[in-house]
Amino acid sequence: MKARTVFIMVIMASIIFISSKIAFSEDAAPAQTMQPIETKSDAIQGGAVPAQATTQEPETQWVWGEVVTVDLANKTVFVKYLDYESDQEKEMAITAGDNTTFENVKSIDELKPKDTVSIDYVSQDGKNVAKNISVEKPEAQAAPQTQTPAQMETPPQAQTQPEDVTPTQAPEQQVQPEQAQPAAPSGN
Repeated sequence: MKARTVFIMVIMASIIFISSKIAFSEDAAPAQTMQPIETKSDAIQGGAVPAQATTQEPETQWVWGEVVTVDLANKTVFVKYLDYESDQEKEMAITAGDNTTFENVKSIDELKPKDTVSIDYVSQDGKNVAKNISVEKPEAQAAPQTQTPAQMETPPQAQTQPEDVTPTQAPEQQVQPEQAQPAAPSGN
């Protein structure tokens, strides 16, 4: 029985040792490098291989601020925003392109000064081009209560009574001390 337990323990230790070596081993495969293949047309052109265009789309940036002015002729919005790095207010010009999407407005024509906007834009050729312009709607403020014509005809009821006036009771409800009931006769 002891020999069997020892044999099982040795087998388990071997499995653990082998699996840990596999898990911690480095990849021994050589790194493959890609070499351009020269073709006959390359040799004819003097061996020049055209470089692949690795154009990446510019990184989308975001700004949140207040519209200062709108230049409809150039489709440009001037936004005042807080620069978090310098902790100063700055102004930025952002142009609306043909692919610009709008939220809460239909076009740049509906933007007006003092609107709060959130704009996703990219910088292309020295210009900031908007991808999305979202106008924040102000929260619904407590609307003044308007009265309906029926409410206008009814006079408002007094809600409080003056402090110096005390309510009076009807005469039949008032209790007079003389009318108090006599005490029951004691039985001596």
